[in-house]
Amino acid sequence: MPRNTLHLLVRMVLVMVLIGALGHGQVMAEEPFIAPHTPPPNPMNVAADVLILRPVGLIMIPVTGLVYGLGYPFAKAAGNEREVYQSLLGDTIDYTFHRPLGRGEPFE
Repeated sequence: MPRNTLHLLVRMVLVMVLIGALGHGQVMAEEPFIAPHTPPPNPMNVAADVLILRPVGLIMIPVTGLVYGLGYPFAKAAGNEREVYQSLLGDTIDYTFHRPLGRGEPFE
């Protein structure tokens, strides 16, 4: 076989493999996930969250940290320090910093 014909054959095989691989993925793909539409939060909820709940959360982080520090030896002896940390500090930090404004526990 001439060299040009071999290169052409290799290129055609590569193109067919790529088309087959890309096309197969589209055929076998599942339905795309469409997040349900949620309405925007109530402005009063956002205001209450910014003016009351977030500052209370900021105050509660050192308080729960102190309680965790006092209870840590007992939690370590019992072997559940991760659960105690999550319930005292982790949940408070998540509630204060990771929750969307105007949404979450007291609003829903």
